[in-house]
Amino acid sequence: MQTKEKSKVFSEVDAFLDIIDEEYKNKIPEKLRNLYKENKDKSYTPVYDASIPIEKQSIRKETIAMIALLHLNYWCDTEDEKKELRNLFLENEKKYEKIKNEKYNPDNLFKNVFENKQKETEEKDEQPKYMIEYKEPFYTKVMNFLKKLFSKK
Repeated sequence: MQTKEKSKVFSEVDAFLDIIDEEYKNKIPEKLRNLYKENKDKSYTPVYDASIPIEKQSIRKETIAMIALLHLNYWCDTEDEKKELRNLFLENEKKYEKIKNEKYNPDNLFKNVFENKQKETEEKDEQPKYMIEYKEPFYTKVMNFLKKLFSKK
């Protein structure tokens, strides 16, 4: 991640931490909270509404990932909760990998290119073909006429 993007993510995490309850905020080590504050983009100040779900607000995927890690490391109270969250992460990762494999599968990649080429040629074949009438230019007609005239004598 680029440093400018990273600083914006830190700004978003810091803004998120500002709107959560003190109980959750206090579970995060002060050193980590200071890290977010020190490395955030000073010119970028996101504002979040606590009454709107986070997925409906304008927030980067990287920020959501950081918040998810904070949840795993600091806000899960029991090992069962942590295990359940890790399983959810693994499930999401498997879904993402499956989608990525379907999209970028080398077998399908070349198959799609071949199908697209075939469709293009079919579309070209479907277009009506018109015969083009060739017309001699005027000067050629004149030249031919003059040649005929002089050749008769």
